[in-house]
Amino acid sequence: MVRTKEAELTSAVFLYVLRCIAESDHIALQQLKVGEREIEKLRALGILDLYRIDSFRSHCLKISFNREVFWTLINYMEEQRENEIQLEQLINHDAPYNMLECFFGISNREYTQRRRAKTGLTNVGRPHEPSDSETDALLEIWFKRIKKNDKDAEGRLVDPIQYLALAQELEIPLRSIWLLTERWNDMDRRASQKKHNKME
Repeated sequence: MVRTKEAELTSAVFLYVLRCIAESDHIALQQLKVGEREIEKLRALGILDLYRIDSFRSHCLKISFNREVFWTLINYMEEQRENEIQLEQLINHDAPYNMLECFFGISNREYTQRRRAKTGLTNVGRPHEPSDSETDALLEIWFKRIKKNDKDAEGRLVDPIQYLALAQELEIPLRSIWLLTERWNDMDRRASQKKHNKME
């Protein structure tokens, strides 16, 4: 027996409603306009009853398209896809864990697993200190060319891919870019805190 598209829709909705009942999600049930009589009948359904839905050629739903929610979902999926692309780019260029944790909330375990799937990455550890010429080149860009509105309240670049662009432009490892800029941001924060303490 070929399962109809109506049966698939009904089955999915029934399972959703049953989960709402099990979790006592009364708000969701009210939004679906599922009343007490329907809840009682659904509670009594067994596995074989749900299996028989496969033969349905109609459904009991009144469907409307919520464009506002639709575009919220689409925008969320596109944002997640872009985040995944950026994350892969940064891992491929040997980004340090604390950088990816900061921007993407990635766990240490996931970071390790993703790195193991790659080849040619350095061993995880403290990056080598850049040379004086590399530091000077980055320092000039960091404080002169990059505008304040490119940074967040913590002094970090808003777009993590900008760190990669700096690394490629200056031919400095991404790990070193992050190490130096975080060090400078920390110095700025300490100086600001010290100034604030003196004013109190």
